Amino acid sequence: MAADDQTLIYLCKMSAVQANSAVRVLAEGYEPLAVCNVGGRFFLIADTCSHGLASLSEGDIEGGQIFCPFHGGSFDIATGKPVERPASIPIPTYPLIEIGGDLFVAAKT
Repeated sequence: MAADDQTLIYLCKMSAVQANSAVRVLAEGYEPLAVCNVGGRFFLIADTCSHGLASLSEGDIEGGQIFCPFHGGSFDIATGKPVERPASIPIPTYPLIEIGGDLFVAAKT
């Protein structure tokens, strides 16, 4: 699938990600990713915590932050910046593309 000359990789349906939760997804060329639903707004972040190698999609989402299930550090979902220690290294964020209720990421070139 292409949009604006970009090849898109399908991630999941918007309906698959409940409010204030995250779902782990895999996309060719990317490390594991997490689609996050923060009060109806969707974001795409790296799923692996930069501190403890935990899956962030298994953590809680509260106040626009995702909390690592291992050590409780948190990251701002919109920016990837660490908020609460022991997290101190930002996690990558990626543009998420919404088309007709489906979520995509641009393929890496």
